[in-house]
Amino acid sequence: MRVAHFIAWLALSVLPAACNQEPAVNVNSRYTVESIEISPRAEARLSDSLKLDLRKLVGEKFNQETVDKIVRRIRRELSGYRVVQRIAKGTNPESIRLIVDVVRAKREKDVVLPRLVYHSKENFTFGADGAIEHGGNRLSFGILTDNDELLERYSGIRGGYQRTLAGGRFRGGFVVESFRSQWNGATLEALARQLAGGTGNVPEIYRTRLHIQPDVRVEFLPGVTWSGGFSVQRFQTQFPAARFERSQALITSLRLNHEWDLSASGKHMVEAGYSLRAATKGLGSDYSYTRQFVNLEYGFRRGRDAITATFLAGWLNGQAPLFERFLLGNSTTLRGYNKYDIDPLGGNRMAHGSVDYRHRWVRVVYDTGVVYDRGGATKVRHSLAGGLTTGQKRDSLSFLVAFPLREGRMEPIFIVGMNF
Repeated sequence: MRVAHFIAWLALSVLPAACNQEPAVNVNSRYTVESIEISPRAEARLSDSLKLDLRKLVGEKFNQETVDKIVRRIRRELSGYRVVQRIAKGTNPESIRLIVDVVRAKREKDVVLPRLVYHSKENFTFGADGAIEHGGNRLSFGILTDNDELLERYSGIRGGYQRTLAGGRFRGGFVVESFRSQWNGATLEALARQLAGGTGNVPEIYRTRLHIQPDVRVEFLPGVTWSGGFSVQRFQTQFPAARFERSQALITSLRLNHEWDLSASGKHMVEAGYSLRAATKGLGSDYSYTRQFVNLEYGFRRGRDAITATFLAGWLNGQAPLFERFLLGNSTTLRGYNKYDIDPLGGNRMAHGSVDYRHRWVRVVYDTGVVYDRGGATKVRHSLAGGLTTGQKRDSLSFLVAFPLREGRMEPIFIVGMNF
């Protein structure tokens, strides 16, 4: 009974006081700033007034609002650099060290290989890009032949310009791409059947495609980025007669990318995104549609083990060109299938999930998904892939053998390359 009385007295005495307390602004506000650590080279580029304000922080109580203001000023003065603040334990009791990391954005002057994949049913996909950066300006250029991402193989060149401000939190620029398209026989036959039957609303194929897209990106919170712009696609259709058409759309997206390292449980990563493309006649487009796409990804890495879970979903309303339609059955979705066997014309609805596990040089992937036209028949498919990999990162070289599950046939598909 005495124990029960003591617990009741403690609850009545402590809880009301705790409820009446003001919430703490920052748990570090009770500590004194012992020192400011910033690289001498970065500090030398700062204005005298900013250097003075940095020194004034030493010996004062930590104030997050004041520190945030100073970090924003550093980002403005050091355009093209990434500025991150960190806090570490001081040498004296009740003290902390404020560390300001100033890192120049990666200068990419060499040719890099962003994509290299061989799919036994879809052949090679290859892309190489180069970039030159100077003072927050980035000029990029590259070549590409891709038979993995869209229904057609598109080959050509691309380039762009990007301007970075506020330490990388603001980016503005444009991309220009010019491609020539080649079509698989299964897609051509499906279009011919549609034309003969007078059903469906899938547009005809095109020979060439020119894409111009100016846009801006703003990182308004750490790891949270909004982008918006305008997409102009001009392409030459092939049937019933050669002519040029346009797809002009407003585009916007919101993305979250966050990583954290917990030494006890390993490294965690969360990535999420939503994108919208809206084309209307009012924008001078020959097509009117809205295309929405959602992706969610969670990654975990500990020691020699890594696991990634991914979910994708998309829905398309209205009549859109073939490059806007969704597909499954390539190097990143339903790996045990050929996209032309699933649906050679793609669909306007899609959902897909996968789990990717890697242990040292072993990799196993399970995929499931469905793609269809609204109001049409749906069939959920499953596939399993296994093989070898050179590492746990996404750009590691991998060799996989994939099989469809719950199907009468068991014809394997071989996939080898990187960035898939």
